Amino acid sequence: MQPAEFHFYQGCGILVPLSVMLGAWTEKLMPDVVALGDLNVDIIAHFPNFPSKGGDALAVSTELHCGGSAANAAIALARLGVTVGLIARVGPDSWALKALHGLQAAGVDAGGLQRDPAAMTGLMYVVVTPDGERTILGYRGANVLTDPNQISEEYIQGAKLFHLSGYALLAEPQRSAALLTLEIACRHGLAVALDPGLSISQTALDEMHALLPVVNILLPSLNEAQRLARMTAPEDCAHVLLDKGCQVVALKLGRDGCLVGSREGLRHVPGLAVQARDSTGAGDGFAAGFIAGRLAGLSLHSAAILGNALGAMAAARVGASMEMMQRRDVLALLQSYGRQEAYSAHLEAIQQVIDLISTRLVEQEEEKKPWWK
Repeated sequence: MQPAEFHFYQGCGILVPLSVMLGAWTEKLMPDVVALGDLNVDIIAHFPNFPSKGGDALAVSTELHCGGSAANAAIALARLGVTVGLIARVGPDSWALKALHGLQAAGVDAGGLQRDPAAMTGLMYVVVTPDGERTILGYRGANVLTDPNQISEEYIQGAKLFHLSGYALLAEPQRSAALLTLEIACRHGLAVALDPGLSISQTALDEMHALLPVVNILLPSLNEAQRLARMTAPEDCAHVLLDKGCQVVALKLGRDGCLVGSREGLRHVPGLAVQARDSTGAGDGFAAGFIAGRLAGLSLHSAAILGNALGAMAAARVGASMEMMQRRDVLALLQSYGRQEAYSAHLEAIQQVIDLISTRLVEQEEEKKPWWK
């Protein structure tokens, strides 16, 4: 084994081979959700303002977090009690240990993770300004080299839902791995959720349109939806995307909540008013909440409430990762949601989500079953 493959693992004080650490944490759990996309480390720095070109700025604080769109959604799903596995690729470096620790802390299964012998782990530089908005500069690293030959059909076929991050479609061989996993998911009757991402919405419009007929849940931001639909108004975008074949659109509107619906109709569900600290991962939190709600049998309206709640929680925290999120935190936020007059038309849906989490959380503790089943 080459010396570069050994790394100091924080907390144990010894040099641990990354391959040993990864291998010891792959028990081949058959997850109910399989996500495919990027696993990164996010370097999140808060700046008083974004510097002009050629200028410089000093951060007031800097933190390291586990990140990547697919990883963020997987972590949030796991914190909600959903059994979820992630297919991504890391390098032979200490950044991988940080990323793996974030997944492990949340309970995400690592049976689908790959290890690259040379390419570095994905690394993102996230600049956050006082308004909570973030600018991301990054390198996707080993993620782009996700190998389709290492995709396990057995790992996927028993799941209920496949969640695909559109970033995985940007470059080979990860693109082939993503399409192979999608084909396996469709062949075995899994529901498919797609979070398209802005880059793929810009560069591969025809391919995205071709995928929509197999997508059960489409989770675009407004900017992404506008590019995919070539329309401006959220309602017009949603109608175009539904006409192109997807079954459900949950269009993320940031602070304004979401627009959710199917061919039977659309509904705007307002967002929660929170003090935004960092918008990184808010869309991934929304995706996880919406997916968890649908897996639990909630209506589109109620699933959107849960999605908005997780999106708001992500925006109110530093970093995309929700590794430390507790279900009681979600419950408290939902209860505050229901007390605000602006949401009076949504009280029944809010109460359904509260009942789901509070009642089934007790069932889980008593019966040792996931709360959403």
